[in-house]
Amino acid sequence: MSRSPPPDRRRRRGSIAVEFTLVAPILAMLGLAVLDVVDFLRISLRIERTAGEVANIVAQYEVLPEAEFATLFDLAGRIADPWRVTQDDGAVILTGLANQGQGTVVLWQRRAGSSGYPSAFGAEGGVATIPARSGDLVLASGQGAVVTEVFLAREPWILSGRFVPGDPFTRLQSFALQRPRMVSILRVSAP
Repeated sequence: MSRSPPPDRRRRRGSIAVEFTLVAPILAMLGLAVLDVVDFLRISLRIERTAGEVANIVAQYEVLPEAEFATLFDLAGRIADPWRVTQDDGAVILTGLANQGQGTVVLWQRRAGSSGYPSAFGAEGGVATIPARSGDLVLASGQGAVVTEVFLAREPWILSGRFVPGDPFTRLQSFALQRPRMVSILRVSAP
């Protein structure tokens, strides 16, 4: 003869099932949010690495031929792969800054990818704006710097505008500054 569990135990089992049913969607959302943060960090590190490596390579030129920009943008795309930073999802902006005695200006600027991402350092021919997060960059008269900016748009699963105000998880950006190694001001030559 089989014995059935006492009524209290049956009620407890039923309440555990109901509690689990109520808590499971919350746990699933938290799990997806954790995956979103991990994905965000992984992509952020990749675009930071892309900016750093491209700036390092550009800083090694004595004179940068115009034809080399295609190669540099291709390199940025390969480093950032599988994220398409040089296509519609993002942008790579290379900028040459210099202080020629009248303050820091943007000598030249080239971009690949979407035009929807403005440079934080200004536009070609204009006065350079040095973002606060770039440290203590001060260019003395006769000095120059190379900047690589990398931008990427991504669509998070959970941490989108519906739940987190603003777009810190949807528009990623990174930049790297380098001083030219061979010359004080890196110039672009005609093809």
